[in-house]
Amino acid sequence: MRVLLVHNFYQITGGEDSVFQAERAILEEHGIDVSLFTVTNDRIRGPVRQAVTALQVIYNPLARRALARKLAELAPDVVHVHNFFPQLSPAIFDACHDAKIPSVLTLHNFRILCPTAFLGADDADRERSLRQSCWWTVPRKVYRNSAAATLAVAAMVEFHKTTGTWLHKVDQFIALTDWARQIFTQGGLPTDRISVKPNWVARPAPRPADHVQEGALFVGRLDEQKGIRVLLQAWQGLDYPLTIIGDGPLAGLVRESASPWIAFLGRQPRERVQQAMQAARFLVLPSVGHEMFPLTVLEAFANQLPVICSDLPSLAGLIQDGVTGLKFPPNDAPALANRVRQALAGTAILESMGRRAERIYAERYTPEANFRQLMEIYGTTRAVSRNQA
Repeated sequence: MRVLLVHNFYQITGGEDSVFQAERAILEEHGIDVSLFTVTNDRIRGPVRQAVTALQVIYNPLARRALARKLAELAPDVVHVHNFFPQLSPAIFDACHDAKIPSVLTLHNFRILCPTAFLGADDADRERSLRQSCWWTVPRKVYRNSAAATLAVAAMVEFHKTTGTWLHKVDQFIALTDWARQIFTQGGLPTDRISVKPNWVARPAPRPADHVQEGALFVGRLDEQKGIRVLLQAWQGLDYPLTIIGDGPLAGLVRESASPWIAFLGRQPRERVQQAMQAARFLVLPSVGHEMFPLTVLEAFANQLPVICSDLPSLAGLIQDGVTGLKFPPNDAPALANRVRQALAGTAILESMGRRAERIYAERYTPEANFRQLMEIYGTTRAVSRNQA
């Protein structure tokens, strides 16, 4: 099978970039003929380039033509798109449709439905974007705190909803959880063309038998969505080591909050993150907005770490309270602090939850499980495309 992977890399590497690279590797390891069509946001520098990109967000005919040439050259069996935003735009699906080559889109976030990407925590706002329009986001400047930038993204969302891009130009979608599949269905996507395939991570190296585990760990982007303020507020009343790894808009706030109990390491390579996972006793995920499928949770599970997380519907199918972790109400720093104290008071319970987490990882989130699911989806996509031809 010949697969063309399509991706727009971010300036700050995130989970989508990691999933793209990991799935590329697993496909190649199993003998799949993989080609790439990629761009990077590193080239978006200066006001002129930013203005041009804002115009291309809605529909980029240059990207469509470039992909059309690539398709004519390679004639792949399937085109698998991970991210088209902001430079490629949904125009690339017209190229696939014209060439009669089946396409798959992994739904890493909700940006095809709303510029907030993760819909936010407000149920009323989420319903407005899903069932009406997302123009309400413009005065709120939900994208990069800019009305102009938000307007460009909102225009992209509404244009492709109206013209039926998602109904008629994409053969198969991949949602990361059952919850996400339900939300996308509410947003108008055809439920029979949405497969559910979770993220995955490679097996970690074995932990040394004499290794001592101590401290809490946070790994992720340092922004409001991830609940960094909640985490720092909770730790004001905790005398227990916390290590924070990551980068983002709130890095300065984290740096200022460093103390004898809070160590800020900034952005670190995967090897250093793996070492931190093996050294910690549990992971903290204090998100205040919906998560799609955080890779850090899978990395924690693979390393027998339970997870203390916000009680969000988007995480309900991933972390079970009292089984693989502990939950607290979102945006509630005192409740998070109490859950940490509870965890520290029950060492045996923590270890038991960690062992269950590792068993669940071995059953559902390994490279082998992901490859089998991906091949099934590619087969379904080709069948759907043939039926529609």
